[in-house]
Amino acid sequence: MRRRLVRASLALSLATAAPFAAAQTAATASERPLDDALQGAARDAYASAKILFNNSDFEGAATKYAQAYDLSKDARLLFNLAICEKNLRHYARTQGLLQQYERDMGAHLPADDRATVDAALAAIKSLVGSVKLEVNEAGASVSVDGQPAGGTPLAAPLVLDLGRHALIIKKEGFAAADQTVDVAGGNETTVAITLAAVVHAAHLVVVAEPDAIVTIDGKPEGKGRFDGRVATGAHSVLVTEPDRTPYRTEIDLKDDETRTLSVTLESEKHGAVWPWIVGGAVLAAGAAVGGDFLFRSQPQAAPPPPDQLGSLQLSGWMAR
Repeated sequence: MRRRLVRASLALSLATAAPFAAAQTAATASERPLDDALQGAARDAYASAKILFNNSDFEGAATKYAQAYDLSKDARLLFNLAICEKNLRHYARTQGLLQQYERDMGAHLPADDRATVDAALAAIKSLVGSVKLEVNEAGASVSVDGQPAGGTPLAAPLVLDLGRHALIIKKEGFAAADQTVDVAGGNETTVAITLAAVVHAAHLVVVAEPDAIVTIDGKPEGKGRFDGRVATGAHSVLVTEPDRTPYRTEIDLKDDETRTLSVTLESEKHGAVWPWIVGGAVLAAGAAVGGDFLFRSQPQAAPPPPDQLGSLQLSGWMAR
């Protein structure tokens, strides 16, 4: 047997939070009730929802009503969903479902039924509030009390039940922002969130002699010492000073790591370059190689035979 939309009792029950029966609504007297209109899996889900509702399992009933709606898109199921959410004291969801119900039914919703829904929405108004969220970054995900609520910028303010709620805003490359907001019924609250970019940096210290030039990634950073923050990852370090052997190294730094390099440059040795002809080839020997025998007295070697002028005999000139 078909039942019409519960009218005056709906607004009263929403205001007092008393339970009330689900409705098998019909937009017009000639429209078939849901029991007859739904088919297949949608009808099975609807039958299960009624059983759960009659057993006061409103959460389970809401799940099944939602399943039946997804399969059939029959707008009348939105009203039944609204009743379940109201009994669960989810007033913001109730409000949204009733508003959608009115929109989807459109001209098919009788005037007296529309008046009843409008009265229920007026009763709910003091039980919900809105939060206008202002975030400095677009494309951030928003969750409310652990449930996804959309991405920034939000198309409309968040409608929440009165009381305290936890907001979390996340975006890759930025530190997550947590915000607790207290929602007053019937009011709108503006919450401004500034997401700060995550800085992947480390601390590098290079200590050298006062006149040494410290170069990081090809850029001179000063004399004697470098002490500063650098991006995490691989870096090249070069320490130079005139007349000293340069120091080069590659380092890989992690987030928030502190690395200290103590560098002592060695003196370079310079000497005259002397050419030597051996077997027709020119060899260059510096002071470090030839200085010992150039400045030390050596026994006079006999000149080589004429047929050996093409090579130089060094056996008598061994360094001591």
